[in-house]
Amino acid sequence: MRLTRRGVAARSLPGLAALALAMPAQAQGWPARPVTLVVPFVPGGSADVIGRPLAQHLAATLGGSFVIDNRGGANGNVGTAAVARAEPDGHTLLVTTNGPVSTNTLLFKAMPYDPLTALTPIALLSDLPVIVVARRDAPWQDFAALLGFARANPGKLNVGVPATGALGHLAAELLARRAGIDWTIVPFRGGPGAANGLLSGAVDVTVDLVPPYQGQIAAGGVRVLGVALAGPLAAAPGAAPIAAQGVPGFEAAGWTAILGPAGLPGGIVARVNAATNAFLARPETRAMAAAMGSNVLGGAPEALAAKMRTEIAQWQPVIAATGITLD
Repeated sequence: MRLTRRGVAARSLPGLAALALAMPAQAQGWPARPVTLVVPFVPGGSADVIGRPLAQHLAATLGGSFVIDNRGGANGNVGTAAVARAEPDGHTLLVTTNGPVSTNTLLFKAMPYDPLTALTPIALLSDLPVIVVARRDAPWQDFAALLGFARANPGKLNVGVPATGALGHLAAELLARRAGIDWTIVPFRGGPGAANGLLSGAVDVTVDLVPPYQGQIAAGGVRVLGVALAGPLAAAPGAAPIAAQGVPGFEAAGWTAILGPAGLPGGIVARVNAATNAFLARPETRAMAAAMGSNVLGGAPEALAAKMRTEIAQWQPVIAATGITLD
């Protein structure tokens, strides 16, 4: 179930609140000490940006102290493994992007945990749609024109992506397969590097998330040719879905979520889930998400569990065919 904006308040919260009221005894005394919310990346990323106000809301709603702990390394595997090893007593939780709990298991030959069995899903937080970006003076005025050029000139179009194995890289590879085109992938060291490469003319287009381009989108320096969502994206007004421009059904988005160790008591899961959905229903949270180029999600723990499985199934053939690895 995917809930956005009004849906997260109207559909999720009443039933989840009822679950919280019926919590078993093991959740009655929780939290008994400060709760650590591990963000498995350095400060400033999407998980960190949404995790900090979420921590404040959980503290105000559930009582006690909720503290962010940034533990970066191995594309999020270091911090996530620490949560997987933690006691399932509700005092160590995880706020992460999708990589450490889905695609990393395809990109690393040796994983320190199995995300489908070592973690307890609690709730989806937000999505992070992929966009295809060109300079304002590019000869392609829309994505269909870009496809036409790529098909007529195989291998000549240079496509910047934020890093090897990043969502932008995977989406660019999947897009080429779905659209039947051949373009040259150019990895950079992060989204800002790819954005600078586009503006300098080092690459023709980029496939990435919104944040590195927000200033240029607002200033008119770049053109968003397509959005990898079924519908529009507020951060890229006027940009049509890629699915409506010659690649039917194409969607690619990252997401953030909150999870705990395997074996987390159901009563604690219900309390955190209900409080998280209430946080996502706040106007200020929705405004923050929109400013980041994302949408709020929310929903039941089962929706997150299904999302993790679907994500792994979506990207497995792409990663296998291209041989992308982070080892």
